Amino acid sequence: MSNLLPAWTQIYVFPPITAMALWAGLTLLVALLNRRGPWAGRVALLLALPLLGFAHHELWAVRNDASILGIYRAFLAGTLIWAWHELAFYSNVLTGPWQRACPSHARGFTRFGYALGTHLYHELAVLLELIFMLWLLSDGHNMMGLMVFMLSWAMQHSAKLNVLLGVPTLNVELFPPHLRYLGSYWRRRATNFFFIPTVSVLTLLAIMLWMAAHTHRYEAMGVSLALLATLVSLGALEHWLLALPNRATQSSAVGRVIE
Repeated sequence: MSNLLPAWTQIYVFPPITAMALWAGLTLLVALLNRRGPWAGRVALLLALPLLGFAHHELWAVRNDASILGIYRAFLAGTLIWAWHELAFYSNVLTGPWQRACPSHARGFTRFGYALGTHLYHELAVLLELIFMLWLLSDGHNMMGLMVFMLSWAMQHSAKLNVLLGVPTLNVELFPPHLRYLGSYWRRRATNFFFIPTVSVLTLLAIMLWMAAHTHRYEAMGVSLALLATLVSLGALEHWLLALPNRATQSSAVGRVIE
């Protein structure tokens, strides 16, 4: 690691700033496009195809680059790929065969099946993306982009399951008209059996990643671990906010789980 900057800045300053800026900026961009209706998102999705191709090229180009720069490039590429898939869902390009509110009679696994039907094409696209990324990186060892994509997917689905099962904090009013039917699958309740295990795992994983980053603070691996630790910390924070009944926190709790 370069000696031009103190080790603590390389772990506790630049990775969190980078991860949070990308997360907040891309989330805001997707939300603003989403507010303008599905057509704005579709146009942006089409215009972003070259950026999507560039992101995949970056993953391939740095697949054997374990330097700090290579790690940041892979992190950016993985984040951009995930944001493109998110925008594809929000713009109704990759959603599912069922685009209506949850039937009033649906309970249990039937309700889960309807909920899955609203996302099915999105889930298949993510699966194909994962297979492609695994093939693209099959002869490399810089897996940062793949890890970012997989962690984003896992944390989003954890949040989806929690709002499906029921959490105290919900704000369906934040949905744009073309996605408002998704709010019918959410449930407001004090807690659910899935919440404590998932938020505990995320919190512990974030702590372990920060500890590992500190241990490797003089190596490029420390930067990689700090970027992942920040990503998981943001996911854990989103989960904890879902448990707060205060309406003032509701707008902050939506984030990626608006799906």
